[in-house]
Amino acid sequence: MDKKDFENLSESELKKLKETIDDTLEEKKYRESYIKTNPRGVAIAWIVVAVIISLYRYFTI
Repeated sequence: MDKKDFENLSESELKKLKETIDDTLEEKKYRESYIKTNPRGVAIAWIVVAVIISLYRYFTI
């Protein structure tokens, strides 16, 4: 957007635009942090832990 486009906006429109930008940035941060956690690796780790617990309970009973 050019500077001229911002000059024609009212105060409420500028606030909406700011909120939209903030929401978009927040979503991007969340998405990036989710991708960094490697969800597939976390799921595999939980499955391995569940199998180990199941085997432990099976053999100790």
